[in-house]
Amino acid sequence: MKLYYKVSSPLLLKICVCLATAVAVSGCSRNLKDETFSTYDQNSLIKPENGEQAVVGAYAGLKDNGGYGYYAGYLFWLYEYPADVVTTSATSKQGVQLDQLTYDASNSIINAVWASIFRLVSRTNEAEALIKNIDYVDNGSTEAMKNQHLAEVRFLRALAYFDATDLWGDVPLIRKPSSEFTSADLNPALTGQSVIEDSIISDLAFARKYLPASFPAASIARATSGAASSLLTRLYMRRSEWQKAADEALVVINSGVYDLRTIAEGGITSLFYTDNRADNEFIFVLKSSNDAGAYTINSNSFGINSLPWDYNRGWGNFPIHLQFYALFDPLDDRRNLLTGIYKTLYGQYESVPVEYGGPGGALPDTLAATYVYNLKYPHVNNYNYAGFNNVTILRYADILLMRAEALNEVSGPTQESLDLINQVRNRSKLANISLSDYATKELLRNKIFDERNKEFFMEGRRKDDLIRWGKSVTGGATPLSKFKEYVVPRLTDPTTYSDAVNYALYPYPQNELQANTSLKATLNNDRVRQ
Repeated sequence: MKLYYKVSSPLLLKICVCLATAVAVSGCSRNLKDETFSTYDQNSLIKPENGEQAVVGAYAGLKDNGGYGYYAGYLFWLYEYPADVVTTSATSKQGVQLDQLTYDASNSIINAVWASIFRLVSRTNEAEALIKNIDYVDNGSTEAMKNQHLAEVRFLRALAYFDATDLWGDVPLIRKPSSEFTSADLNPALTGQSVIEDSIISDLAFARKYLPASFPAASIARATSGAASSLLTRLYMRRSEWQKAADEALVVINSGVYDLRTIAEGGITSLFYTDNRADNEFIFVLKSSNDAGAYTINSNSFGINSLPWDYNRGWGNFPIHLQFYALFDPLDDRRNLLTGIYKTLYGQYESVPVEYGGPGGALPDTLAATYVYNLKYPHVNNYNYAGFNNVTILRYADILLMRAEALNEVSGPTQESLDLINQVRNRSKLANISLSDYATKELLRNKIFDERNKEFFMEGRRKDDLIRWGKSVTGGATPLSKFKEYVVPRLTDPTTYSDAVNYALYPYPQNELQANTSLKATLNNDRVRQ
């Protein structure tokens, strides 16, 4: 007879990957004692290099086997499709559900992202336990390196829980390795979002203290103290703790480590070139590869998905509404990150119509574009599906605009807020805005979200921005007010939208509800249309 240690919840099934967890398989037969086998032996993994390996394994959880996993693709489906800029192709059933707000708990993308997040949580918990067990000093390293390794995995755990609470609110909080699990941990109950956010803040405070300010260019994808402060800023913004957000953003600004990629360096368009791997505007990224065979291992799916077949044999799963293109000043360099006009594989031209700010039929044999596509994730027209460039998770322009927004919420328009906004505008070859034109908190708030929309499209920020904007406008009373205002006009059927649904949070995944006895299906009553 063989007895298998059964983990009943998909959340906890994430425990056995890569970092070597203690999910056990016991073998027993008559006259034999049970034995427990682990995928790593704590008595042999006792060297600092084993701690480094654990850290590297934790980072790998950000792409969750590459291709579409977590930050390599699917997370952005949840952040971008339900908002007003990005839509999807008709053939992408799960994407259409997200885009048209018709999703439910069985949506495969919702289930996949939940699984990816808690796989990363598991990796970081196992890595933390392993690192704590290593005597760095007596094995030729230092206590500082041990703390750095702990800080890196705690930063990653904080990022995972930031995303989890952003998408679902209350979720199970697990901060220990599987070797310490009790029977109650097999079906973990939900923990209140505020409690989890306290845990995030604790992890990020430790990370900010012990992470280095920078790494060599080859290690651009490793977390720094600036990354910890940046994620803290984002969390405080979500909590409407404006002064804390402003102060934390200032820590990043005053560090002197980061700046905007200048016009002389190629500006905003060159920021996303495939050969720009380590610009100091990037605070934290998912590192990707275009090496042969990298797809599903060390890549992202954005290149192949961002552009249509007739442009470069892409899959076209992230079309962007023409109304978004129309928002841009023709002088705005950020518009060059969209396909205004291009020559198709078939020799014709596809062009944005004049009424949306495009050149229209300026060239012979020109088709009117029905969508535009983003050029932040280039893809060469071949069948190497590996994403060529790194995926932005935190960048300096976001810090500048978050501080501007936080200062405005604290005390209304100030010259400092406008100076921060103008840094971002000037880099895109736009003129300064002046205090006289934005004399009220509401006017400047609206301008900030306008700039954020143009700056961060297809970087996973729009849904959160709409919700935070609604909270600010209504004092927290109606967080979905701006979401509804901007999203409903983009729905194929506007009656799909229901005021009874809390679109700020996704339904708990069906796979988890079926396996975790602590979770009831009624949890989703206000998260999907009944």
